[in-house]
Amino acid sequence: MERAPDPELAYEPIPKDRYTSAAFAAREWEHMWTKVWLLAGRCSDIPQPGDYFSFEIGRESVLVIRQATGGIAARYNVCMHRGNRLREPGRGHAERFACAFHGWEYDLDGSLCKALDPETFPQGVPADRLGLRPVRCETWAGFVFVNLDPDSASLQDYLGVIPRHLDPYHFENWKVAFDCTIEIECNWKTSLDAFNEAYHVSATHPWTTEFSDDVGTVYDCYDKHTRMIFPEIQASPRHPGHGTVTPGIRDLFLKRVGIDVAQFHGGPEDARRAFAEAVRKLGPAMGADFSDLNESQMCDDFHYTLFPNATFNTHSLFVWVFTHRPHPTDPNLMYFDFLNLMNSPGQDIPRPEKQLYRTRDGASLANAFEGGELLDEDLYNLPRIQCGMNSRAFETLHLGRQEVRILHFHRTLMDYLDGRSR
Repeated sequence: MERAPDPELAYEPIPKDRYTSAAFAAREWEHMWTKVWLLAGRCSDIPQPGDYFSFEIGRESVLVIRQATGGIAARYNVCMHRGNRLREPGRGHAERFACAFHGWEYDLDGSLCKALDPETFPQGVPADRLGLRPVRCETWAGFVFVNLDPDSASLQDYLGVIPRHLDPYHFENWKVAFDCTIEIECNWKTSLDAFNEAYHVSATHPWTTEFSDDVGTVYDCYDKHTRMIFPEIQASPRHPGHGTVTPGIRDLFLKRVGIDVAQFHGGPEDARRAFAEAVRKLGPAMGADFSDLNESQMCDDFHYTLFPNATFNTHSLFVWVFTHRPHPTDPNLMYFDFLNLMNSPGQDIPRPEKQLYRTRDGASLANAFEGGELLDEDLYNLPRIQCGMNSRAFETLHLGRQEVRILHFHRTLMDYLDGRSR
């Protein structure tokens, strides 16, 4: 809960070409994307030896594979004969990975098992040189991370304070309730920025100010990563119901966890306490462990961004996990991955299939899961922001203190691009 020191950032304009320039995107790829730990998926999606999922980043595709030994390893998704992709994007199971082009086969550990007509290669088919290329792969909290830099520091060192802050939620036991990827007509940073501040809430999500406090949000910047604590179950000072238990608090929070709102009497602090206590009582039925969470963690949105592109919108009952991935060639397009994880280890929640959407086709999450209408409001803005950034009238981002996480992100990004960070 302690506050991080002031990062002492200069509130200088951010040039728009970081969001619109193909040359800048190429610098990001060369000096940042290939040097950092990237959230690739969930360990629970590959429970058995031979289970795998692919992770697509830039022009690269990586296979994350459950090994015969029970561990997890990652390999480039490319046959070392003629470069064919071994698997299409998605999840699956394989006893071996066979190339559909010429039939070369690889074992789960990436070793070359079979090459058709090996005697026809005068230079031989050396298995030690032609196995699938490895990718650094480590896990934390039930998530798989990969790093394209074989000489990178460990994931634990890279995460810094994050495990100490988020381990009390025990994400490794949570279940996937919704999974989608949306192609959005904007730069990946345009999307990331939208979720790194509460300054947009009163204009973009005005209906939420009845039960959430955008004004009271606090922002913390660490080495590479950032956090904001977004208070809920209390109305914003911008809302006329501030200081009272509004109908939104009663209906969307108290009533949902079994509190008889007709018999409830008290102010916002009493409502927060009652909500936290009621959720704790629900824990045994869900198999959820709330023992390491304090009242604020039970009630509020603890929002973390792991540099460069993973967002954890963390609540006691659920967490929304976003990853913001760049398009391989177009800086005005990106892929937004969304996982809704439920803190219900004891309940049977079938793993849903990934849904695919595009904003140009009118993507909407309103009927996909509870809270989808909130994300729809952000999806509406993002392509329009990108269009405006490409206007000759717009030159730089002009940021205030409520957008300090965006400034901190850009400092970290430029540390990589200018060679000051690893």
